[in-house]
Amino acid sequence: MVGRGGVWHNTTQMLSNLRKFFLKTLPYMVSVLGGIILFSISMDNVKDPALEALISNISASLLAIPLVFLLYDYTNTRVSRRLQATLRTGIYDKVNIVVLHLVLTLRCMVKMRGRITRTNIGNLADLSERQILRRLNLRTDYVETLHQYYQDLENLVLGYGKENVFTSEQLRLLSDLARNIARVVGAHRLGGNRRAIARHIKNSVQEIMYWLDSEREISNNFNQMLATSDDNTARDNKK
Repeated sequence: MVGRGGVWHNTTQMLSNLRKFFLKTLPYMVSVLGGIILFSISMDNVKDPALEALISNISASLLAIPLVFLLYDYTNTRVSRRLQATLRTGIYDKVNIVVLHLVLTLRCMVKMRGRITRTNIGNLADLSERQILRRLNLRTDYVETLHQYYQDLENLVLGYGKENVFTSEQLRLLSDLARNIARVVGAHRLGGNRRAIARHIKNSVQEIMYWLDSEREISNNFNQMLATSDDNTARDNKK
């Protein structure tokens, strides 16, 4: 149920959108109205053929200008949307590559083997903190690899966070994921509080699951990435 605050916010947003639409279309409407008025004047009140032709040309221009600009706006909007979609897909690819490497490293740290599938990632997320604690393998190279991919993730969030590619919820998920990975690395460097590390690992995997479920394109992209990885592994095994 939407509260009063939500209704007020939606109403304010709708009025703001209407105001923007009105201000954007006002010059076009004035131009069309001016063209119609001039055309009417030239048809009924002007007897001089030369003046009538001049006014007709001006009115035709006033009618044509809005059409030209509307066509330009439409074309520009379509091109911008395509570029934005291409940019978004590319950035999702980059984030999913980092996420895949994080999953690989976290699986090694909790001694999980086998193919990487969405089901197996879900099994990793279902481990309790106690189970993670019993399995935990804090090899230095694992932790340093985590730190490397944490930096990659931070760079992606900072670099593209203002490009209107991520939703606010996706930015929150990626920021929380990066924060939990940083806490794993920090806890290890400060002496290795294994219980705290197990908690941060569990939180990290849960944020990964939330990220993969945040949008269909992200999920499909990640599944294709897993399928490609399996195909490459199969070809390598045949050699």
